[in-house]
Amino acid sequence: MKVDFYSRSKRTNIYNSIFIYKVVSLFILLLITVILAFHVNKNMDLLKSAGGIIGLVTAAIILFAVSFIIDFYILKKTASIGVRLNKMAYLDRLTGLPNRYSCDLLFESFNDSGKLENAGFILMKINDLYSVNTKKGHAQGNDLIAEFCYILEDVGENYGYVGRNGGNEFIMLMEDCDPNNADMFLMDLTKRLHGYNELGVGSPIEIAYARVLNSDEKVTRISELISKAYKKLKDAPQVLS
Repeated sequence: MKVDFYSRSKRTNIYNSIFIYKVVSLFILLLITVILAFHVNKNMDLLKSAGGIIGLVTAAIILFAVSFIIDFYILKKTASIGVRLNKMAYLDRLTGLPNRYSCDLLFESFNDSGKLENAGFILMKINDLYSVNTKKGHAQGNDLIAEFCYILEDVGENYGYVGRNGGNEFIMLMEDCDPNNADMFLMDLTKRLHGYNELGVGSPIEIAYARVLNSDEKVTRISELISKAYKKLKDAPQVLS
């Protein structure tokens, strides 16, 4: 489905047009029915009226066929909208990344011992986001978040799962993660951020992060690994830019 179909005004115009068409077509079908009934009741000579009746019946069939196609179109579009809305429920509106609810579902899936054993988790936040929001406005802050998330998603797709876990919290969750994998991700992310900052197209992006690997921590629940990352980010954050 085209993106512009999600514009409320365009959706309204489409549905209004369809509604008007349906009302008009039903009125015409009713008019044809009345005319046919009038012909029958008047007991007109069938030979004289056959051509007119056939024309009316043909018109009625065509209108019915068009109405059927329109109904099918509406059902198809409605189903597509439902799929889209279902996806949107799991995505962050600003960044398009999986939102907090999606992150929670992802975390639950890592409680499986096979995934958890070598899981790697990186928790990130944008430094100075509060300052940007205060001095330059929330629009600038949102732009900063959007730019970082675009970079994060582009880099992260080769390593694992990324998401926005609400507010100024961004995550990378990796399966079969060893120190080398985590280092490679952070190195690639640093290169991209450095390139972005050199362009000077917006506020510079500096990221504070904490990295925890279950190959070192040996926890039995993903929530424990996540808690360790939060504590590490608070007590001893590392920085990349």
